[in-house]
Amino acid sequence: MNDLNVNELEQSAVRALAVGCGYNIFVCDSVDSTNNELKRWAAKGSEGGCVLMAREQTAGKGRLGRSFFSPRKGLYYSLLLRPNTPPEETLYFTTAAAVAVCRAIEAASGRQAQIKWVNDVYIGERKVCGILTESSLSGGLTEWAIIGIGINITPPQGGFPDEIAGRACAIFDNEEDCPAGFANLLAARLSCELEKALSEPRAENIAEYRRRSFIVGRDITAVDGGRERRCRVLSIDDKAELEVRYENGELGRLYSGEISVKL
Repeated sequence: MNDLNVNELEQSAVRALAVGCGYNIFVCDSVDSTNNELKRWAAKGSEGGCVLMAREQTAGKGRLGRSFFSPRKGLYYSLLLRPNTPPEETLYFTTAAAVAVCRAIEAASGRQAQIKWVNDVYIGERKVCGILTESSLSGGLTEWAIIGIGINITPPQGGFPDEIAGRACAIFDNEEDCPAGFANLLAARLSCELEKALSEPRAENIAEYRRRSFIVGRDITAVDGGRERRCRVLSIDDKAELEVRYENGELGRLYSGEISVKL
């Protein structure tokens, strides 16, 4: 933490708001990537349950090696876990986090949130949050996992970049509508909801994930290994995998990759 510009006042505020949460929460103003910083902590032996949140990321990360637009208008949040579980379990961390994000947004703002498989949270027809889970293996088990969450609170000055303007949104349409201290409240609620989602019975969490998804019954384009295929989503199974029917009638199952859906 010595290399970070720690905001002690906000750190105290978030910890006070996160009543009953067992996570150890740290707040900084700016960092290259909250996920990258927690990787450095993990390498130095930090325990599970450490949370780092920032007001800005200078090198935010998205899925598939993409950058993640991270201006000073959002909440950038990462949680370090020490799960000691098989690597396939890390997919569940993402689904549990998506449920937690929806609960936190709704509790803090009253805005309804939905999930687009597997790691995006939407308000209405636009993306308000992205989730990236990274992990490291040792002896065939997950030594550490980091759940990274980026939430747009208000639009950036000048609006979102052209390449994402048509599909991105924020919880509030402008800064005037955003209550004072909202980022701290959201971070505290997210911490509590994450702890709850990761500890509650998996069947209950997956059931809620399924209810909150807006893609079941829709036609999508699935991209896996560079190959695009049109299909219809039939259901989400108990592993959060998509059961689909391709255009040729073939049934399939998606457990990774990327999808696009016309809203």
